[in-house]
This record gives sequence, structure tokens and C-alpha cells, in this order.
Amino acid sequence: MSKEMETYRSKLDRLQTTFSKGIPDRVPVLPNIETWVMHYANVSLKDAFTKDPEILFNAFKKVSDDIYLDGFFGTSNIIPLKMMKKFGEGIYTVTDESLQIKGSHGTTMQPDEYPALIEDPQKFFSDVIIPRKYPILNQSVDKNMALLEEAFDDFKDFAAYNGSVVKRIEADLGMPVLSRAAAYVAPDIVLDYLRDFTGISGDIRRRPEALIAACHSISDFIIQMTTESYKTPEDEHFVFSPLHLPTFLKPKDFEKFYFPFMKKLVEELSVKRGYTLLFYMENDWMPYLDILQDLPTEGKVVGLFEHGDLKAYKEKIGKNMTIMGGMPISLLARGTKQQCIDKAKECLDTLAPGGNYIFSVDMVLMSKKDALPENVISTFQYIHENGKY
Repeated sequence: MSKEMETYRSKLDRLQTTFSKGIPDRVPVLPNIETWVMHYANVSLKDAFTKDPEILFNAFKKVSDDIYLDGFFGTSNIIPLKMMKKFGEGIYTVTDESLQIKGSHGTTMQPDEYPALIEDPQKFFSDVIIPRKYPILNQSVDKNMALLEEAFDDFKDFAAYNGSVVKRIEADLGMPVLSRAAAYVAPDIVLDYLRDFTGISGDIRRRPEALIAACHSISDFIIQMTTESYKTPEDEHFVFSPLHLPTFLKPKDFEKFYFPFMKKLVEELSVKRGYTLLFYMENDWMPYLDILQDLPTEGKVVGLFEHGDLKAYKEKIGKNMTIMGGMPISLLARGTKQQCIDKAKECLDTLAPGGNYIFSVDMVLMSKKDALPENVISTFQYIHENGKY
């Protein structure tokens, strides 16, 4: 086995032990640093995402060479820009500095369309929502097929571009690239793609049974799509799931309208099928701790928390999931090196005992201003050197 593969295996073993709520050899370091990688390496995002996969790989190599990490979430290249441009929306724009996503058609479904969504989510999305969101598809079948064939070729090129970089990061750098699929909890699909915030808030009050029935149908569709797109959970990577709606709900509404579908995702994907789930738990989850204790204790689930008391999370729901987070992005951006190290020490002292903890930042590092390189380097190295069990 090559040195790089030995490194890859040791990092993946460390993470998998922790994903399983165990005690690894040392605390893993796994921040979601996304496009900050390109800024640190001083390369154009546009060139890295669209021009040459070598540029993208070299940015990750620079970070891997300079900063201690146990893995990356992904390549940050998440939008097939050439493909999307064919559909006439223009909502995705990449520049040298950033990837911008403009808001577009937030409410694409009317409340009287719930029955069709409930009956067949896949048919409803393909026959109603997609042509509504992309008017260019309201043309003849032959023209639509030609456009979709071109788009599919573009997507294959995009997948090959990213795939070549992922393969090299893992094989040449010995660094796991962990996200293999994304799976939304059903109410977030309704929020993000169908009814927007105002719509779903009204549906909770005016048509709760229709919303719940739709979420049950959507859940089955999500599970099917996830298992078909990522068929090898035994490769020890994870399914990423960002949670958007929960912390805007009262606890009693969370318990009724969201938690059953979050629990179903855990039961179906992790407990029954062996997938690792990483929940990106946005905002403050402290009001929901008692409810979250009803999640299954089997399976592998990781909760990356933005806010709240991580020690309380670990005490209350550590049997249900691995706790991840602890390092404020604000401190990495504006604090001193010593302040960052002091915070890292606090994380080790309060969260590391007993294992089941992954050191990470509380929010995604994206722009150059999100973190000072010297703070990132010294803090992550401190955890690696001092987080040994």
C-alpha cells in the first residue's frame, strides 16, 4: 500500500470510528471549507470550476499541503453551469471571486396542486414544476428531447470533471472527499422548491394534512433517488443533508411537521441501508433537544451544529448522533491566533472526552474574509496534535 493510501485509510478509519459514535485515535478535523480553498490557493473560481480540472486539484493540493485536515466535504464545484445555461434561467453565475445563486420562482406550486404532488411526486415535478420553472421546455417533444440530450452530455462532462479531481485528491493526496450524495428532508423540498417560506407557513395553518401527506410521498421519492444515485454506502463516505426549515418552527410544529420525516430518513437510509448521514443543522437547535432524543440510536448520523451549547447537545443526543462543530467562524476571521487556539482547547476539554466528537467550524468557509489563513493553520494543527485519545 502506498504512503498516500495509508494516509487515506487512517483518516477514513478515524472518521468512520467517530461516525459510529466511537473513540478514534484522535479527534478528527473536518471543517466544511468550500470555496475558501480557491481563495487560499489564490486561483480564480471561474477557472477552477470551468477551465481545467488541474487548477481545481492544485487548489486542494495547496490546502492539503499547508493545513491539517482529515477530509474534505467535496470539491465545492456543485453547479453544472454549462448545462443550466441551456435552460434560460441565468440564476447561476460564477466569477473569479464567487459562485452566485440568484433567487428565482420561489413559489412554483399553488396550494390546490397538493393532490397531484401527493399522488406522484416524480410525475408532478417532471410534468408541472420543471416546465413552469424553465419555460424553454414548453415546446415540442422533439425540441425538448434534443435540449435534454445536450444537457445530459453537459452533465456527464461536469461529472467527469469533478470525478477526476475527487479521484486525485483521494489517491494522490491521501485525503477523503466525503460527500457522495445529498438528501433533503421532505419539508425542505416543499420550502425550497415548491411553496417558499410564506407558502409553507400558511400551509401549516390552513392545510396541515395535505402538507403532511405530500411530505410522506416526497420522502419515498427522496430515498429512491438517493439509493439509486449512491449505491455503495459501504465505501464509508456520507450523504449530506442540509436542514433549512426546522428552527423557524415552534417545537410543537417541528414535532408534527418536520421531525417524522427527519426520523424516516435516518431509519430508511442509515439504520436499514447502512448509509452515513451528515445533517447540517442550521441555526440554534436547543429548543428541540427533547424531541431529537427520539431519533434512532442505531445507524451512523452526524449533526453539524451552527449554534447552541454543543456540550448539551452531546449530553442529550450523543446516543443518537455524532456531534460536530465548535469553532466559530467569527473568531477565525477576526480573532487572534491565541484566541483561536484557546477556543480549540476549550472544544477539546468540553467535547472530546468519550469520543463521538468531530472538530469543525460552525459555518461554511467560503470567501477570503471568512477566515485568516494563520488562524486556520494554527487552530487545526493544535487539534490534531493535542486531540489524541
